[in-house]
Amino acid sequence: MTKTQQYSLKSLTCVISCIAVLIGVTVWYFDIPHAPVENVPALHGKTDLETFNLLGQPDSEYSFTMDQSVGELRVELYNTYPPSSPNNPNVEIRECTWEYSRHRLVVWFHKPDDKWIALDTCRYRNGIVF
Repeated sequence: MTKTQQYSLKSLTCVISCIAVLIGVTVWYFDIPHAPVENVPALHGKTDLETFNLLGQPDSEYSFTMDQSVGELRVELYNTYPPSSPNNPNVEIRECTWEYSRHRLVVWFHKPDDKWIALDTCRYRNGIVF
C-alpha cells in the first residue's frame, strides 16, 4: 500500500467517524426517536420500588387525591378514576418526576392494594406546556 493510499484510507475513516458522531449527536440533541409527548408503557404496572430501581430516585414527588387532579397533564388519570364515580375523589395518587437534559418523565402511582403501582406515565420534551 502506498503512502497516498494509506492517507486516503485514514481520511475516509476520519470522515466516516465524524459523520457517525454527528448523526449520534443530532439524534440525541433533537430527541428524534421520541414524540414530543408520549407514554412509557414499559413502566405501567411496576411497583414504585421497581421503578426507582430502574430510574433512580425521582427529582420531585407530589401526592394528591383525584378531586385535586387538575390540568391537561393529569387528564389520563380520569380514564381509571372518572370523577362521576363516588369513591374516586378520595383516591390518593403519587406523582414522581424525573428531569433529564432534554425531557421529563412523570409516573403516577396509585395504591389499589398494599403497594404503590405505576398507573400511568408521561414523557415530554422540555418546553412543552400543559
